[in-house]
Amino acid sequence: MTLALDEPQSAVDTLIPKKARRGSGGRPSQEEALRRDARLIEIAAAMFMERGFDATTVDAVAEAASVGKATLYARHRDKAALFAAVVQRQIDRWLSVSAMEVPGPDERIEDVLAEMGRRMVAAILVPEAIAINRIVTAQAIRFPELAHRAHREAWQRSNASIATVLDHFVADGQIAVEDSEMAADLFLSLVVGRLSRLAMLGIAIDPGQVDRRVEAAVAVFLHGVARRP
Repeated sequence: MTLALDEPQSAVDTLIPKKARRGSGGRPSQEEALRRDARLIEIAAAMFMERGFDATTVDAVAEAASVGKATLYARHRDKAALFAAVVQRQIDRWLSVSAMEVPGPDERIEDVLAEMGRRMVAAILVPEAIAINRIVTAQAIRFPELAHRAHREAWQRSNASIATVLDHFVADGQIAVEDSEMAADLFLSLVVGRLSRLAMLGIAIDPGQVDRRVEAAVAVFLHGVARRP
């Protein structure tokens, strides 16, 4: 008896439901159009991750997403614009993780910073985040505005969010900081800098060491901003 073996699926194949191969006919509603565009970006992200920037083509993305090339180009003028949309999705996810509400009156700064640090580290170690960051870095000379946008929208906005938290604790008398934005930048570097670099280089990170590193980073940071008599 001969067994028929299924061909292995790529990450892109798993994102394409069979019904997506059939045209739906008629003009989609606004909700459906938004859903299709989100699906398009999801498939494009998977292809960029799997093939890299240069080997990914707009035609291949359109075919995989079952959308016409004219429709895709109407939304994203070229491959760089499509990749920029993928990067923006990753930035939005990062900001949703790094955004923090103003702490309550009874919260301790060490607890707030540790929780913030753990959330940010978890976000940067997601495979998609690592892959997209690698591509942005590799294409930074070719597309400098995209690299600047990623830095401005992700790092600097996270910086501002952390600075707001630090300002709260300065006013509360728990720490002494003259420049909260610089302090926030240093905190980010302490928490995610080395781990992000290891992830970008493909060097294995021991999950058991992540919490210890975050706690150590918070301790070092708080020692530097502690109020002095």
